[in-house]
Amino acid sequence: MREILAKILYLFYYFKVHQESKRTDSVLSIYGHDISRKNFEELVKWLLKRNYKFITPYELEDYLCGKLPCNKKYVWMSFDDGWRSNYENVFPVLKKYAVPATIFVATKGIEDGYFWFDKAFENRDSQYYDEIQELWEMQNSKRVEIISKLPYEMTVRKTMIPAELKEMTESGLVYWGNHTDDHVMSDNCTDEELATEIMICQEKMKRWTGVDCNFIYSYPNGNIDDRSEKTIKNLGFKMATTTELNRICPDTDIFRIPRMEFKDVSLTENILHIYGIWTPFFNRIKRMLGIKNKK
Repeated sequence: MREILAKILYLFYYFKVHQESKRTDSVLSIYGHDISRKNFEELVKWLLKRNYKFITPYELEDYLCGKLPCNKKYVWMSFDDGWRSNYENVFPVLKKYAVPATIFVATKGIEDGYFWFDKAFENRDSQYYDEIQELWEMQNSKRVEIISKLPYEMTVRKTMIPAELKEMTESGLVYWGNHTDDHVMSDNCTDEELATEIMICQEKMKRWTGVDCNFIYSYPNGNIDDRSEKTIKNLGFKMATTTELNRICPDTDIFRIPRMEFKDVSLTENILHIYGIWTPFFNRIKRMLGIKNKK
């Protein structure tokens, strides 16, 4: 059913897709999480066929600083968290087509083999909260306290391991970004908590990969406020990314870089995602029906 909807919506927005695929006035900024090799490879092939040039975070900074020509079709691709599939499914495609990607790693997940929200989803009926959404909105210290009390038995590892991070680094195709240690909500932390989370992430990534990850930061879950942005700047980062659905223009705020999310879905649907069609369309439908979005 979802694939049929995607095909119908694609036909309806065909001319918009065509126009978007021709644009050279901005950078196509896309990101994902956990994706199959098939769906990822189809998307990469589609973009390459349309002559997109995949760029590194350093080239992205050059673009935003006016040092990269603004008359080409650029795409900057990133991944959040550090899922196992980034190594098993994404990395082989990057090597096959020689394209770069940026991965923002939440390092505690690499050590544990899972993320704190895996625990939360496993314990949906917990006595500590009525809805999982509450965990994303409460103060970080309270979230940590609750998560520590939840039972969790890992049957399948969900994240990469340090040796895989090292291998990906040595390929020269993967660039690392900071995503905090425990995937904390930046705006729910005190200044000290956030700084500590970021420094722990940096220390672990340096130890595992031999390179720094203090060039670019990704706000976990897209949570951002002026205070957390100030912390990121004070820690010396050059750029930071959000989950705002938009392209990157020459005058984009370098500490609030937008990204379009692609998912583990059909190529047709992903085209609608990366050009900012799918989510806004269904958000309008939800508003008409009085349905609230959940993070």
